[in-house]
Amino acid sequence: MDTSLEHVHEEHVHGLEPHVLVRRAQAGILLLIASDALAVLAILAGGGYLSALNTENAFKIAGDFAPSLVPGLLSMIGLVLSGIAYFLWARRAGRTGQTGQTAFLLLALVLMLAAGIVETWLGANLKYGIPISAYESVLLLITWFTALHLLFTTIIGVLLWGRVLRGRIAGREFIVEVTGYWWYYTVIASLLLWLFGVFFA
Repeated sequence: MDTSLEHVHEEHVHGLEPHVLVRRAQAGILLLIASDALAVLAILAGGGYLSALNTENAFKIAGDFAPSLVPGLLSMIGLVLSGIAYFLWARRAGRTGQTGQTAFLLLALVLMLAAGIVETWLGANLKYGIPISAYESVLLLITWFTALHLLFTTIIGVLLWGRVLRGRIAGREFIVEVTGYWWYYTVIASLLLWLFGVFFA
C-alpha cells in the first residue's frame, strides 16, 4: 500500500509543537460536533413543531407507523454499551499512549457497527407509500440520519483500530481523546433522536 501521502503528512505534523497539534484536533472535532448538533436540533425542533401543531391530524394520519420498537431499542442499548466500551479503552490508552485493553476498542467498534446495521435495516424496512406524510418524512430522516452517523463513526473506529495495530498512538494520545468526543456525541445524539421518534413524534 502506498503510504507516501501519509509520510508527507507526518513530516508536516512533526514540525508542529505538540500543544498546537492537540488544539487543532480539539478545535476541528468540536466544530464538527457543533455543526452536526445544529442539524440534530433542527430535526428535533422541526419534528416537534409539526407534531405540536397536529390540531387537524394532518401530521400523523391513519396508517402511519413507527419503526419496530424492539430492534431500535436493541440498537440503542448496543450504542450505549459501545460508548462505555470506548471509554474503558480510552481511559488507559489516552493517558499512557499504550494500546490499553484493545478488546474494549474492538467491542466498541463491533457494537457501533451492529447498531449501524440495525438502523440501516430499520430504514430499509420503512416501506411507506406515496405520498409520504409529514410524520413518515420525519421518521425516515431520523432513521437514515442516525444510520449514516453510526456507519461514519464505525469507519472512524476502523481507522483508529488500524493506527492502534500499527502502534501509532504513542505520542498522539490526543487522537484517542478527540475520537472519543465524536464517539460519545454520536451515542448521545442518536439516543436523543431515537427517543424523540419513539415518544414525541
